[in-house]
Amino acid sequence: MADNLPLLFFPSAKSVSPIQKNGFPPSQPHFPSKNIQARRLQSKFDQLQASIDMAGLDPEMVLVIEIIGRIDDFKNAINAIGLEWLGEWDIDDIEADDNFYEPPRIGVDFFKNKIDSITTRVQSQQIQEQLMESGFIDYEGKIIGDNLLLTGFDNIIDAINQAKNKSLSGRLFLSFSNQQGMQNLLSLFEKWKNGETFPTGQTKWRDVFSQIRDIRKWGIQEVLKETGMLDKWKDLLNPVDTHPDDVTFQIELFYRSNIEKRQQNERKLHALLQDQSGDIVATIDKPEIAFHAVKAKLPANKIRDLLDNLDSSDTTDIKLFNFSGIMYCYPTGQNISTPSDDIDAEYIELTELPKSDLPPIVAILDGVPNTQHSALKNRLLLDDPDNLSATYQAGKRDHGTAMASLVIHGDLSDPTTLTSNVYHLPVMQYKQDAEGFPDEIFFEDRIERAVRRIFEGEGDTPAQAPHIKIINISLGDPDRPFIHFPSPWARLLDYLSGKYQVLFCVSAGNYVDGFNIGIPYGEFSALSEGDKNKHIIKCISKQLSQRRLLSPAESLNSLTIGALNMDDSGEFALANNIDLLPDNLFSPLSRFGYGFRNSIKPEIYFAGGKQLYSSPYIDSATECKLNKYNIKPGQQVAADGSQQGELSQTKYTAGTSNACALATHSGARIYQVLSKLQAENNENIDDDLMAVLIKALLVHGAKQDNDNKQLLEELKKPHNSRTFKKVINRYLGYGSVDIERVLACTEQRGTVLGSGKIKQNEMHEYIFPIPFGLSGEKVWRSMTITLAWFSPINPNHRNLRQAKLSFDPPKATDSVLNISRIDSDHHMVNKGTVQHEILESEKQILAFQDNEHIKLHINCKKDAIDAFDKEICYGLAVTLEVGDGINIDIYNQIKNKIQQPIRI
Repeated sequence: MADNLPLLFFPSAKSVSPIQKNGFPPSQPHFPSKNIQARRLQSKFDQLQASIDMAGLDPEMVLVIEIIGRIDDFKNAINAIGLEWLGEWDIDDIEADDNFYEPPRIGVDFFKNKIDSITTRVQSQQIQEQLMESGFIDYEGKIIGDNLLLTGFDNIIDAINQAKNKSLSGRLFLSFSNQQGMQNLLSLFEKWKNGETFPTGQTKWRDVFSQIRDIRKWGIQEVLKETGMLDKWKDLLNPVDTHPDDVTFQIELFYRSNIEKRQQNERKLHALLQDQSGDIVATIDKPEIAFHAVKAKLPANKIRDLLDNLDSSDTTDIKLFNFSGIMYCYPTGQNISTPSDDIDAEYIELTELPKSDLPPIVAILDGVPNTQHSALKNRLLLDDPDNLSATYQAGKRDHGTAMASLVIHGDLSDPTTLTSNVYHLPVMQYKQDAEGFPDEIFFEDRIERAVRRIFEGEGDTPAQAPHIKIINISLGDPDRPFIHFPSPWARLLDYLSGKYQVLFCVSAGNYVDGFNIGIPYGEFSALSEGDKNKHIIKCISKQLSQRRLLSPAESLNSLTIGALNMDDSGEFALANNIDLLPDNLFSPLSRFGYGFRNSIKPEIYFAGGKQLYSSPYIDSATECKLNKYNIKPGQQVAADGSQQGELSQTKYTAGTSNACALATHSGARIYQVLSKLQAENNENIDDDLMAVLIKALLVHGAKQDNDNKQLLEELKKPHNSRTFKKVINRYLGYGSVDIERVLACTEQRGTVLGSGKIKQNEMHEYIFPIPFGLSGEKVWRSMTITLAWFSPINPNHRNLRQAKLSFDPPKATDSVLNISRIDSDHHMVNKGTVQHEILESEKQILAFQDNEHIKLHINCKKDAIDAFDKEICYGLAVTLEVGDGINIDIYNQIKNKIQQPIRI
């Protein structure tokens, strides 16, 4: 039985007329009455006016308007009253209250299991019918009556009120305001209260006033507290005697569309810093990603004085932090990786790799590697234009050496070595006992320079590796967890991937604190293995706010990689350690989504090495310390020897950096397969479609593990039961990747690939033939469909993504295969730049003719822009399979029909 059959290719897509769909209008939440809302807003405007009066003549501020629900196309209304539009964000998980809540729809099942003794649909429907008869709800289940109609039915009222506690979504608008703009806004508010007519171009404000949850000035809370800067400074400056003379930090400015205003903000900020004996160290202004920031320094004693005066009613001493141009303050000079505890490394005999004449298709942006290590020599091409190698001593080239080893070989315990060279450009340097970025350097600037050098060259230096298809970013900013909107670093990767048609593989980031198990260790140890796993899952669910993705992992165009708690190291001694989670589940180091706009992040999981924790010394303790030893278990990687001539040392490591490097390694293997197919089968894939096809195939091999889904059922509660797929997607993404499944086919599994370029409002049609051998059979079958693309971005729009591609997976009623989607939430799959659907069934297949097929339609719509004319590159993979051992030659029946197109 053949089990290594080549991948198949669709004929070129047929361009067809798009199918017009009627979408469902979004439901609106309940808003307070006009009288209540007027009183609420009056107090907020009074507070704003007081802050204006305190600031003096013609004050400037950034105004924050937070609404519940949706208001579209509000930008013109902002600008029409003299405010300056700065941006908007979608916000989720807003707590409902008496004024704002989602009115529940009371269907036939509404009261089932919400009231004691109401356990069946019939019982619930009887209550629903009584509520209709009393006039409390209409025939659609909408509440139209007052609670007084339910006097004496407290259990029914409680069930309805519980449903009103569902979290809400809304939007946050940012605008720059001066005294005149505020007066115009207050004038409109008076018109709204009095029911007067609004001027032309300003009528949107009527809806806005009704929906405002909060209106306030952007201030210290956002500038210092939400970013963690305040706590960082307090830790740094305590005790007093140990702080440095000067403290460097990063100030991100609101991005003004007018360059003169950006320059004016910079000058004002410089003056404020000089008033505090500080200065600007470096600046950056990148219009492509709407990013304007400075590196600043202040004497430590001045920062202490500023912190001491934060709560003072006199704002004179904190003018710097109250400057209206400042969006955020962040630490700078972050350390990205820290060395592991010293344990004797292993030596292995590695056969020196032969030199390769194949150009690199993978690039690594990381720390400096040891290029003479026997695992890397003759395969790693080092390009170090800034001579960052000079900042390292022998034995300190940890991260770059390990990542290069994993990209080239995979886990050295079971290697699959690449045949092509790998390009490595250092972006980190060694400082203060760790690898990271210096105080005066912006991540974004160094990464952009590196990528431009790869594809375009730099100065007189030509393009260094223009054939690169995948760039590995096993890095993350520990001080920038994802909040609200993608970070500048993430937006940069989105911009670069669209510009150069290159795939970035990005690590999700590690949670490196100890693990608090929440109960005494002695009690935990007495639990069964299954109960231990359930308990750890519950602990992690309570830490999600601390386990958010680290920038740039929220990047839309990139693939974000999570780590599985597994490796190929074999047996190991547990000793005084604890293994918190099973092999096939995510690592306890993991960070989780959601991604931007509730997209699925991380999309996929690769093995990241088993991570152990030290058992507490006493049974009453609850804290398990992270084990940083570099012995088994873990993934075996090349290690930088501290002594001259130590060129074959290895160590064992774990984390999402490793998983990301393995994803990049797997992407390179996909490239090797596609290149071979092109050469042997006369297939032609446009060079600028190769990276996006690799992206599609990396995700195509992903599936959520059934045991893991069953374990996560522990988190199912009444409030999330209807949307529990979304919860599972948060923890598992699209699932763990079995890369071997996407490199070849078997007789029972056929994979067909497509790729193309599509414009706005176009639709491409692909015909997938259904093997006649399935006619009338009752067998398990599965279809996997994956669509990936790179979208241009609009950093000035809340959605960021300009192009939305999608397909409708076949429905059970539309196809003779009678398959239904499993795994992913149907809303989340359309929020990013990859849609991955798995459809399965074991039901009887009806008899059908020998020309049955499925039509797949790829749609392209605008998202964060009014219109675009650029062609969008996409990759498509479709697999149909039956169970192993089923005597149906799926592969050849698909192959024959693909080569001889079906007549329709």
